[in-house]
Amino acid sequence: MSSRVSALVFDFDGTILDTETPVYESWADTYLMAGAEPVSLERWLQDIGKADGFGLDIRAELCGQLGVDALSAQVEERRKSLCDEMIQAQPLRDGVEQWIDAAAALGTPLGVASSSPTTWVSRHLERLGLAHRFATVSCADPGIAGKPDPTVYLSACQALDASPERALAIEDSTHGVSAAIAAGMRCIAAPGPITKAMRFDHATVHVDSLSDVDPADWL
Repeated sequence: MSSRVSALVFDFDGTILDTETPVYESWADTYLMAGAEPVSLERWLQDIGKADGFGLDIRAELCGQLGVDALSAQVEERRKSLCDEMIQAQPLRDGVEQWIDAAAALGTPLGVASSSPTTWVSRHLERLGLAHRFATVSCADPGIAGKPDPTVYLSACQALDASPERALAIEDSTHGVSAAIAAGMRCIAAPGPITKAMRFDHATVHVDSLSDVDPADWL
């Protein structure tokens, strides 16, 4: 790249760790166990990358099919346990550690910008031993707009004392790329197993895997 970046900001879900496949598959399994028809992946993708509460209400959808007002605690706990088990079996996505190490070696500040709540992101970063690698974690907590709104990216850049125009985002979803571009950032789209069918023509670069891109060309 002709202009090196002054900050590197990762999305979390699906970008650093593929939490998206476990979340979708655990809900699909829960629907089937309840005798309901799972939400199609096509419909799921319409809202993936957005903050909770915007778009598909997966619980309300299942309750509607079952004709109940709320899911039982047993169903909720089984779904959560299955999802957690699947997430904990996931490795870091290809190229993530390489990019983090390259940025650290150059003194390029690192951040996370996510539509998930801080409690979710921070818990997994701690578990993965990555929390100390990021100077800021900007999330769509209550009252904070999630992607495709650019707020979480703008907040991350501000915390890193970096101009968005000189910062780089790494994303895996259409809504995430839209948020980064709206913030004025460049953005590498490296979709995961679920999001690879999404549209990424608005990204600065679209690759199959982050490991296909050399950090030295950007940082």
